[in-house]
Amino acid sequence: MPVPDKKIVINKLEKKYGCSFSMIKGKKIMYQGIADGKRIVICTPHSKIHTIGRGWFDLTTKQVELLDDAEIAVLVVRLEDGNIYIVDFKELRKMMTLDNQILNPREGEHWKFYIWGNNIQVRGCPDKFLAVPERLIS
Repeated sequence: MPVPDKKIVINKLEKKYGCSFSMIKGKKIMYQGIADGKRIVICTPHSKIHTIGRGWFDLTTKQVELLDDAEIAVLVVRLEDGNIYIVDFKELRKMMTLDNQILNPREGEHWKFYIWGNNIQVRGCPDKFLAVPERLIS
């Protein structure tokens, strides 16, 4: 099953928030809009389901800065099994520290996240963030 299409996800969120979203210049998975006078930023990373039975994705410091600067920040993780996880990023952000940030030549400074059934975990953080998947067919 393919990863849910970003356009379908964004359309769903436009209906939910009653506004339209536009892609943030230079950011392929990030969108912004205004609803009820509040700036909303959406990040839509995706992952295949790996052989160990989970998905994973990275968020760069630049992506996190854009989400941090928004009044409403939504993370919508799209998995190849047709599920999406819609998460209040401001709540998940509490689990992200400089201590669990990763540095490598390809992504630079970033955080790695694992997705297991009904939770998301930040690599290096023992706590799990409850996130219930929703089936979305592209």
